[in-house]
Amino acid sequence: MCEEKSTKEIAVIVDLSPRTIEAIRVKLKTKTGTKSMAGLVMYAVRAGIVQHA
Repeated sequence: MCEEKSTKEIAVIVDLSPRTIEAIRVKLKTKTGTKSMAGLVMYAVRAGIVQHA
């Protein structure tokens, strides 16, 4: 997600359906208390899950 990949691209990479990817995104946003994909990415950077370029 942080690499600006589409749902379909992520699904192919991890061998899951696009609907599963969307469900995972919703769960991640709920667990992290974020409201958008931008918020989720900022959370990942702050938590050290990904490094910003």
